[in-house]
Amino acid sequence: MIVDLAGRPKGTLIMESRAHRTIYDGCVFARGQGATMQRFRSGDVATLEKLLKEATARPVMVCMDGVNSMTGDVPDLRVYARLCREYDAVLYVDDAHGMGVIGERGPAETSPYGMRGNAIVKHSGETYDNIVLVGGFSKAYSSLLAFLALPTAMKDRLKVAAPTYLYSGPAPVASLATVWAGLDVNEKRGDELRGHLYRLTAKLLGHVRGLGLHTLNVDDTPVVEIPISAEHDLIEVSERLWRAGQYVTLAPYPGVPRDEIGFRIQLTAAHTDAQVDELNNVLTSLAKDGALRPAIPRQRRPS
Repeated sequence: MIVDLAGRPKGTLIMESRAHRTIYDGCVFARGQGATMQRFRSGDVATLEKLLKEATARPVMVCMDGVNSMTGDVPDLRVYARLCREYDAVLYVDDAHGMGVIGERGPAETSPYGMRGNAIVKHSGETYDNIVLVGGFSKAYSSLLAFLALPTAMKDRLKVAAPTYLYSGPAPVASLATVWAGLDVNEKRGDELRGHLYRLTAKLLGHVRGLGLHTLNVDDTPVVEIPISAEHDLIEVSERLWRAGQYVTLAPYPGVPRDEIGFRIQLTAAHTDAQVDELNNVLTSLAKDGALRPAIPRQRRPS
């Protein structure tokens, strides 16, 4: 889809440095079709604006994550959307990890995650003008379906230009059924579950920060990466967690920078307070042994 929106004709792709590997692969493929590819550091709005000003190959698309898959950070989408509209660029946002968790804000919300779990565009109070939202059901809904939310003109173009749409078959019935059931749960008690998830996440992050440990998560989403100290081996740390009954996702180099090698904790609404307490006890033990990287001052995001 990135190719069809920006690679034909030869356009410009400006990719955030921490964007998911799937976005990177799409941009590289589009570059092979003739598009120009540029990159900017996450949060570096000044560099992004410079690249937008200098972009001469049209159309222009800025590609980034919503809730980041490793740091758990939530970008200020209003800033990126404003810049893209000012310079007539399309903002492509993959919010696989935000869909089902964060959503529109309102007085009835049960947590800062907002309501309805309808992803980062609604969470930011934005419209879909000049925005392509890629959302999926593989995380919060544990199914195989995905979707696009985008302006009608772009939708009509993709229907006749995107091979992945033209040559795909029907969605599996089982996937449709699980998403339908998930939407039903979301409608009936989704905000209650999101409130519970936020409370568990706050308990975990409060403990991590209280121990003086480094975590890349500053926005209190349930994706919590914890780097290990340089003197320890990631496999040994992960096996220690496993023996203690804790399953985590590893974050090895080169998937992350060397000073961020560690593991990712992914809380869900199915977890309990007792389980988070057990996890916190294990993290305390690892911290006492010096296996986890101590906290470092975090620079403010460029505005």
